[in-house]
Amino acid sequence: MDNLAIIEEVAIAIKDVYDTFNTEFYSNLEEFGNIKNIKRIKMDSDNLHWQFIEKIIPSYVATLGDDSQLDKEVFSQLEMRYDFRYRVKLRETVFSKINYNIGRHRYVSKVLNDFFGSRVILPRIENEQSELNELLRRLAEKRIISRFYTRNDGNYRATHCYFQSDNRYFPWELQIWDKNREKQNQLEHVRHVQERKTQKVGSQNV
Repeated sequence: MDNLAIIEEVAIAIKDVYDTFNTEFYSNLEEFGNIKNIKRIKMDSDNLHWQFIEKIIPSYVATLGDDSQLDKEVFSQLEMRYDFRYRVKLRETVFSKINYNIGRHRYVSKVLNDFFGSRVILPRIENEQSELNELLRRLAEKRIISRFYTRNDGNYRATHCYFQSDNRYFPWELQIWDKNREKQNQLEHVRHVQERKTQKVGSQNV
């Protein structure tokens, strides 16, 4: 199967699980009617809408990490067939990210967009960037993904796709990596995490 077909299959599979999980989670949330468009809510401590969102995060993360609530069989099949991997963000990591970004006037959906994060690594996909962009535009038109962009940051390069069928839902992420850039991307990710920790410590000492 060619790279683009694999990406389309993976994206559709994630979207199906995303819709099932979020429909179930939010339908059981009594306060769902109070949630606003998280693309327009800033993570500021005095923002009442953010205060409400912050209260439901522990439940969302816990439910996402519950094996009985997430259809992991779909992802196990993808792992067996392709160079695909995924993870659910740990509660401690989530709140560390929140603490780092709180008060920086950043929108919820731009920061808390990877409670579920996945990655597919493909050979020479960077050589097909134009075709990849066209595929992702089609998937966005079909509302399978909500948006995508290619990130170039130092030695890191990857295309990031997001799933968000309702503006009140937390997004999920899929990263598309070129096999030849895997090691560089991993090193850049480690560097980024360490840099953020250093900045956090520095701000606490001010």
